[in-house]
Amino acid sequence: MCTHTCGRIASMNISTNRAIAIGAAAVLLASSGCASLDARDEIAVAADASRRVTDTTNPADVWRLPVQGDSPAWDGSEPLKYDAAVAVTLQSNPVMRRTLAIIRQRRAEWVQVGLPPNPTVMFGVGAAIDGLAGAPAMVQGMQMLSWLWKNPHRVDAAEADLKAAVYLAAETCVDLMATTRTQVAAVIAGQQLLAFEQQYAGITEHTVQLIRQHVQAGELPPLELDRAQIDHERAHATLVAAEHDLLQAKLALLHTMGRPDASTAWSAVGNLPPKWRIPNDELSLLELASTGRLDVAAAGQRVLAAAADLGLADTRRWPEVTAMVTWQRNSGEREAIVPGAEITLPILDNGDPAIAMGTAKLEAARLDLLAAQETAMAEVRIDLSRLRNARTQVAILRNDQLAAATRAFTRSEAAWKAGEVNLNTLLDTQRRRIQVERDLVRQSFTVMQAMCHLRKAVGGSFDADLDLVPDIDVRRDPATPVLEESAS
Repeated sequence: MCTHTCGRIASMNISTNRAIAIGAAAVLLASSGCASLDARDEIAVAADASRRVTDTTNPADVWRLPVQGDSPAWDGSEPLKYDAAVAVTLQSNPVMRRTLAIIRQRRAEWVQVGLPPNPTVMFGVGAAIDGLAGAPAMVQGMQMLSWLWKNPHRVDAAEADLKAAVYLAAETCVDLMATTRTQVAAVIAGQQLLAFEQQYAGITEHTVQLIRQHVQAGELPPLELDRAQIDHERAHATLVAAEHDLLQAKLALLHTMGRPDASTAWSAVGNLPPKWRIPNDELSLLELASTGRLDVAAAGQRVLAAAADLGLADTRRWPEVTAMVTWQRNSGEREAIVPGAEITLPILDNGDPAIAMGTAKLEAARLDLLAAQETAMAEVRIDLSRLRNARTQVAILRNDQLAAATRAFTRSEAAWKAGEVNLNTLLDTQRRRIQVERDLVRQSFTVMQAMCHLRKAVGGSFDADLDLVPDIDVRRDPATPVLEESAS
């Protein structure tokens, strides 16, 4: 997994040739003022990587809309579909948009570390205090030279941090889209469950009326009416709970979509679960995860950043050098130019503790990468198992239990009309059929949960072309065309 990153790590030589480092830094020094702060290239890569989560919305388009502005995908009142919820979340979720700000921050940090240190100028003018003529003066310029062999490592670390921020922005998108789709499914399931509870509450209310008539006619004892009323009150309580659960599901979805103050007077529409083309074999899904997990790619960049930090720590073995040139004039009006240097020798602090810390940090980053790879594989296998089990349960409920419950209700209804069974038998079969239908809705929602988790586990898409970690080329000048961006 992430073989391109691991290959680069393996080939990295911490003890970089000093001449090469100084030469590269000299080139960087010559062009240091040319790097652009514009992060549109990196944001474009994040948007392209985020296209794996939706076929109908271009993340780059919605990211140009204001965070708290109206969404062209949903007006807040029309029936809400899966894709519309995804589009609103991409635009308005502040956590999602924050990751784009982090990319801009990392781009600025990359530019910052590429800049050379500012020169230092010192000056002084004296005055004679012995009554004689003449005034001594001094002007000194200083420039740090250690930057030449230290900064390449800082630039490498900042570049790795920038790439990691891009991958994490797309990974945040994958995570939020899994949450959004699951919450839309929860609303759809809540609506269906509420409909069943309303149906059952209506049945129990009608039953109370029928039994009351029989009791008044002396055909049934009052105890039967008491039992019917208890069933009706229970059904009413369950109905109230279902209404509350649906409201909670809508509020949770609106929060994820970045619309916490929006009205809940809308309904969600869509299949439960939707139809996705999901590979059924474990090996194909593991291959998708091996090339598509963005969090693993980000962990690989953190390894590169740690390796660069270790390279920087290794430069503490070298002297700190500052070049200087001084013009001075003494009280006798004689002038002189004095070149020189300030050198700090690594004698008392030879850099060993910093190198040891850097080595441990690099090892920890490598282990984090390994843990991320193993977690990805485990999540794929676990979520695939959950999906298979949930689908099996749905098949059993739909093909066996629901069919049997429907037949039992049909027969009991016919027998009750023929006077062969009492009303309690009919109510019991009705209750069992509705319970199976409830279980089927809940289990269908479990299928949707497993599908979303599995899609996230492979990287965000079951399409191998979309589910691919992109390479990132950090340029000094952005190549992406400038597009008008709305204020956010």
